[in-house]
Amino acid sequence: MRQAHRMRHMLRLCGLATTLRSCTIRISAFSLSIPCLPVAAMSSSASSSPALKVPHAPHRYLSRPDTLDLSDLESKINNADDRRQSAYDLSRKIGVALTKCKAASEVGGDLQQAADAELDTLMTDVFAATPSGSGGGVRKRDGNMSFKVEDYLRYKSYCHFLATGKLIPSSSFPSATDEEYLAGVCIGLAQDLSRYGVGRATVRDADSVSIARDLVNDLMTYLLKFDFRNGPLRRKYDGVKYALKSLETVLYELSVTGSEIDTKMKEPPEGDEASNRIPNEELEALRLRMERRDELREKLIKRCRDGQKAAKQSIFALHRGDKKKSEELIQECESCILSDLLPIIKEEGTLRYGSFSNVLEELVEAKLFYSWLYGKDGSNEASSPSGTILSISDFNTIDLEPEDYLGGICDLTGEVGRYAVQQGTSRNAQAVTLCLETNLSILLSLQGLSRFPSGGSLGKKMNPLRMSVEKLERMLYELSLVEATGGTRKIVVDSGMKRQQQQQQPKDGAGAAEGDDD
Repeated sequence: MRQAHRMRHMLRLCGLATTLRSCTIRISAFSLSIPCLPVAAMSSSASSSPALKVPHAPHRYLSRPDTLDLSDLESKINNADDRRQSAYDLSRKIGVALTKCKAASEVGGDLQQAADAELDTLMTDVFAATPSGSGGGVRKRDGNMSFKVEDYLRYKSYCHFLATGKLIPSSSFPSATDEEYLAGVCIGLAQDLSRYGVGRATVRDADSVSIARDLVNDLMTYLLKFDFRNGPLRRKYDGVKYALKSLETVLYELSVTGSEIDTKMKEPPEGDEASNRIPNEELEALRLRMERRDELREKLIKRCRDGQKAAKQSIFALHRGDKKKSEELIQECESCILSDLLPIIKEEGTLRYGSFSNVLEELVEAKLFYSWLYGKDGSNEASSPSGTILSISDFNTIDLEPEDYLGGICDLTGEVGRYAVQQGTSRNAQAVTLCLETNLSILLSLQGLSRFPSGGSLGKKMNPLRMSVEKLERMLYELSLVEATGGTRKIVVDSGMKRQQQQQQPKDGAGAAEGDDD
């Protein structure tokens, strides 16, 4: 190789490199062919090679990235999630303390007193922080704290039974809800007494088993007056029947094995308040409160149906272009919420979730779509939408939770997509572009949240939102094809805006005539 380079250099010095195309140098047993190009030709070929093409930046649909600001809303979500996480941490501590109390109860004495004091300290913090809802009243406890309260009441009622043989009254736990009292003190205690009866029967203590049987029987008799709807209490109530049957079976087995017991259930003397095993007056007041709550729930569901119907019809009116009718229906929905629904929520705050949240979400969707079309004050009379998106602070007449607003704004993208289909059929690319920008801005804003509200259905709405953005991008591309062909294409949109198809129309009748000749 070194000889080849030396020969090549000598040829260039002799002026022969301009005419030679190659020279062959034989080295020992093989030959090496070296192409020798002119110096001018080499420089020209290097300069004439095509440059590597760099792709352009992606097409930008957003004109401004700050269309929707959810920073204030994110702080509320984070605070709620932190509060929920703190409740889970506290519930774990309560669970450990309850286990210690149950273990100490097997020994008794100072060990049990110390364990009870530790548990009471933890529960004092729980009852002191009475949760209040946005609409007034009491909201649901955070996390699984309600179950821990039931376990605490169940343990306290069991200790009270061992000390008095009676059921602890609800007035001993003023911060507990009626459902927690029924599930823990009444229904949960019956399960514990069933296990207690087996233990006392082991040492042939028929009298203690009879006391437990009589108390469970009184509970069963009184609980029959309640109208439990399908839910956790209804399922737990069935356990009371099995607990009573278990205690009766144990007493029967004791009787056939030689124990002298009175198998007939003893009724407490009439008018002797001290001998009553259950607090009848407080249980009756609790039953009346639950009946009142059921009446409010039925009324709330019916009125929510009316408000939700008005909000939906207002959206239909907006799609028809009937602005006046839509304003009337939105006002009707707001009036229904303020005058009929909110007083119920203030009286019974636990009804805040469910049907009431659904009608709020529907109202948010209707008002968002109205402002997007006509502006915040409804002054936009132009043919194109205003593109205004209301923030949660704009709903000043009603106090919204984050999940109410976010659910409504996700549903807004569906209405914007339907509006885009209407504009796409009329080849209004500018309006379709605004629809795409709106949905894409909402998608990016939601994806920018560090977390979603817990317990909601917002996560299920994200995938349809992504699909909506992709469909609008496809629609805008197809409109560009229409424009490129001189507007001679017809867009055929299937039901549900699944896809937009394009069909080429013949410019004149020549194509049809030629087809007939064929």
